[in-house]
Amino acid sequence: MDETLFYVFGIALVLSALGLSALGLRNESFPPSRIAIAGLIAYFAALVAATTTFAVLNARDDQRKRNAEQAEAAATQPAPSGATTTGSTTTTAGAAPTGKATTLKLAAEPDAIAFDTKQLSGKAGQVTIDFDNPSAVTHDVCLEGPSGDQIGCSDTIAQSTASLAENLKPGKYTFFCSVDSHRQAGMEGTLTVK
Repeated sequence: MDETLFYVFGIALVLSALGLSALGLRNESFPPSRIAIAGLIAYFAALVAATTTFAVLNARDDQRKRNAEQAEAAATQPAPSGATTTGSTTTTAGAAPTGKATTLKLAAEPDAIAFDTKQLSGKAGQVTIDFDNPSAVTHDVCLEGPSGDQIGCSDTIAQSTASLAENLKPGKYTFFCSVDSHRQAGMEGTLTVK
């Protein structure tokens, strides 16, 4: 509905501006009075305000739709071969962890598109990243293997917490936020597993 109203008001604004221009160019005594000028200014201000309002509402609806599609795609994405999915975490099956389970803390900055650290380290075996997002902007935490393959992602959250648990071998992994272009904005870091 917001998209339709955006187009209706936008088209009305363009047509009104073209009509007013044509009328003004053909009639030397245009506008006829100060009251007409005030009325035209009020009319165009209302059209601009309505067009802007529905443009913002339409953009907000589009963002929500994209976020819902990303969440649905993440939920329906098949787990890697030999992996089991439990809730919001994916645990890769295979050899038993060679070390003690490691729990790492990671948080999103409340006022920036950034994690609170660029470096994490843990021991080989079960590694859990407890992710805290105090921001109203949605974020998640995803892991990419040393060869660039995606291992798993947490739930996408805002003003909440989530966890990602994986059975990891020694190596350098990349953790990142997969929401929109947050990774390209620098929301990533290195997880070193020894």
